[in-house]
Amino acid sequence: MEEIKSYSDAIAELEKIVEKIQRDDCRIDDMRNYVKRSVELLNYCKKELFQTDEELKRLLEDLGDKE
Repeated sequence: MEEIKSYSDAIAELEKIVEKIQRDDCRIDDMRNYVKRSVELLNYCKKELFQTDEELKRLLEDLGDKE
Protein backbone atom coordinates (compact mmCIF):
# COMPACT_ATOMS: atom_id res chain seq x y z
CA MET A 1 0.00 0.00 0.00
CA GLU A 2 0.99 3.58 -0.61
CA GLU A 3 2.64 5.55 2.21
CA ILE A 4 0.43 8.08 3.99
CA LYS A 5 2.12 11.47 3.90
CA SER A 6 -0.17 13.69 5.96
CA TYR A 7 -3.49 13.90 7.75
CA SER A 8 -4.91 16.03 4.93
CA ASP A 9 -3.83 13.50 2.32
CA ALA A 10 -5.40 10.69 4.34
CA ILE A 11 -8.72 12.53 4.60
CA ALA A 12 -8.69 13.32 0.87
CA GLU A 13 -8.03 9.68 0.04
CA LEU A 14 -10.82 8.55 2.38
CA GLU A 15 -13.22 10.90 0.61
CA LYS A 16 -12.24 9.41 -2.75
CA ILE A 17 -12.74 5.88 -1.42
CA VAL A 18 -16.21 6.77 -0.15
CA GLU A 19 -17.12 8.10 -3.60
CA LYS A 20 -15.89 4.89 -5.24
CA ILE A 21 -17.75 2.64 -2.81
CA GLN A 22 -20.99 4.55 -3.34
CA ARG A 23 -20.91 3.98 -7.09
CA ASP A 24 -23.23 1.34 -8.49
CA ASP A 25 -20.41 -0.32 -10.41
CA CYS A 26 -18.16 -0.93 -7.38
CA ARG A 27 -17.06 -4.56 -7.43
CA ILE A 28 -16.87 -6.61 -4.24
CA ASP A 29 -13.17 -7.36 -4.84
CA ASP A 30 -12.45 -3.65 -5.07
CA MET A 31 -14.57 -2.93 -2.02
CA ARG A 32 -12.47 -5.33 0.07
CA ASN A 33 -9.32 -3.39 -0.88
CA TYR A 34 -11.03 -0.06 -0.27
CA VAL A 35 -12.07 -1.15 3.22
CA LYS A 36 -8.55 -2.37 4.03
CA ARG A 37 -7.06 0.92 2.88
CA SER A 38 -9.72 2.88 4.76
CA VAL A 39 -8.78 1.13 8.00
CA GLU A 40 -5.13 2.05 7.45
CA LEU A 41 -6.06 5.65 6.76
CA LEU A 42 -8.39 5.87 9.76
CA ASN A 43 -5.76 4.42 12.08
CA TYR A 44 -3.25 6.96 10.79
CA CYS A 45 -5.72 9.82 11.34
CA LYS A 46 -6.56 8.60 14.83
CA LYS A 47 -2.86 8.43 15.75
CA GLU A 48 -2.25 11.93 14.37
CA LEU A 49 -5.23 13.36 16.26
CA PHE A 50 -4.15 11.81 19.57
CA GLN A 51 -0.58 13.02 19.10
CA THR A 52 -1.77 16.53 18.28
CA ASP A 53 -4.09 16.54 21.29
CA GLU A 54 -1.26 15.49 23.62
CA GLU A 55 1.10 18.08 22.17
CA LEU A 56 -1.48 20.85 22.52
CA LYS A 57 -2.14 19.87 26.14
CA ARG A 58 1.59 20.02 26.90
CA LEU A 59 1.93 23.40 25.21
CA LEU A 60 -1.04 24.81 27.11
CA GLU A 61 0.32 23.45 30.39
CA ASP A 62 3.68 25.07 29.65
CA LEU A 63 1.93 28.33 28.88
CA GLY A 64 0.06 28.16 32.18
CA ASP A 65 3.29 27.48 34.10
CA LYS A 66 4.91 30.65 32.71
CA GLU A 67 2.26 33.04 33.98
